[in-house]
Amino acid sequence: MIASTDLAHEVTGLVLAGGRSTRFGDADEQKAVATVGRQTLLGRVVEAVTAATTRPPVVAVRSDDQRDAYAEAVSASDVSFAVDDGAFDGPLAGLFGGIDTVDSQWLFCCGCDMPLLSSAAIQWLVDELRGRSCPSEGRPDAVAIRHPDGTTEPLHTLYRRSSVARARAELPRSAGPRALLETLDRVVTLPVEATPPRVPIEESTTNVNTRTDLETAVQRLLPNQ
Repeated sequence: MIASTDLAHEVTGLVLAGGRSTRFGDADEQKAVATVGRQTLLGRVVEAVTAATTRPPVVAVRSDDQRDAYAEAVSASDVSFAVDDGAFDGPLAGLFGGIDTVDSQWLFCCGCDMPLLSSAAIQWLVDELRGRSCPSEGRPDAVAIRHPDGTTEPLHTLYRRSSVARARAELPRSAGPRALLETLDRVVTLPVEATPPRVPIEESTTNVNTRTDLETAVQRLLPNQ
């Protein structure tokens, strides 16, 4: 975990793990506990988040039973869990369920299905946040990646916790995470092409939906396995 004395930019990692994995495999097979090398997918994501943020991470789950199952999938002893907000569907259920558990001003939100998540990529976002928070430019509500096709990445993103809390009342149950970004007043977007060479941003933002997706990602990460 990185050290920081800048309270205004302290960051908690929020990992969304409440999905039903309907495209991954059998009905009882959860992709969060699929293996990547010697780790579970969830454990790998939590490890990357922990290395780049300043507070113990939070994992958002759908139910108490899912929490109990996933607690065994992470090796970090200081991980806490939040339950999805039942007033929303999809990723926003986890995001809104987690903000009441997070006690830092900022959170880094990602999915549990990102096997190539990079702590260097998360740290780059945090560094950009610090560099773009001067009073003359206004206070950002989020810092997000902009892909070459113009779309903004909502689940590899820094969010100001208070801004997310205010947006909760403005969004319908079925809203997706991009609708949240569109609701926020000031979103700093960082084009992929501006990423430093040391930061594997395209890999870091890759998520997997099927077992084939995961196998392809593992081959990129562990080519000899």
